[in-house]
Amino acid sequence: MKFVMVYGASGVGKESIARELAARNGWKLFPQHLAFDVACAVVGFGNAGFEKYQRKICLEAFRTIIETQKDKGIVFTFCYVNPASNFFIEGFLDLLQEFSVSPDFIYLSCDYDEHLRRVLSERRKNTNKLQSKEYLDKYLKKFDFSATIPNVESFQLDTSNLTIEQSATEIECYLKNK
Repeated sequence: MKFVMVYGASGVGKESIARELAARNGWKLFPQHLAFDVACAVVGFGNAGFEKYQRKICLEAFRTIIETQKDKGIVFTFCYVNPASNFFIEGFLDLLQEFSVSPDFIYLSCDYDEHLRRVLSERRKNTNKLQSKEYLDKYLKKFDFSATIPNVESFQLDTSNLTIEQSATEIECYLKNK
C-alpha cells in the first residue's frame, strides 16, 4: 500500500494537488479538514480534547482504509505545525508501522503573493477554509509552517509557479525515483 502525506500551510494547494495525485493513481483522498470539521462540530476548536479527537478520527479512517483497500493507496493532506502536531505524527507513524506501511512525505510551499491569490480564489468560497488576507497574515504570524516533520525524509516542492497538474507530476516523479 502507498501512503502519501501532503503537508504545508493552509492555502498552498495541498488538497487540489492531492486530489489530482489520487485521481491519477486510483488512490483514496483523505483531507485533514474532514476530521477537523467533525472535531469542531463535536468538541469545538480550541476546547480540551479537540486534538485528541481529531487524531482519533484520522487514525480510525486510516486503519479502515488500510484494512479494506490493501492494494490501493491513500493521499492525506495535513497542516503540520511544530511542535503541536508531533502528538498526531507519533500516532500516525505507530499506526503505519503496525501495518508495515512506509509513508512518503511531501512538503508544499509557495511564495506569499501566490499563497494569497490561492486563499482568495473562488474555489475556496463556501468552505470552512482560510479565505481572507487578514486571516492568512494572522495565521502565518501565529504558526510556523516552514518546519518539516522531524525524523522523516520530506520531498519539498515550491508550487509557486506550477499548475496543479505539474505539481502532481513532480510528486509522481519523486515517488517513482526514490
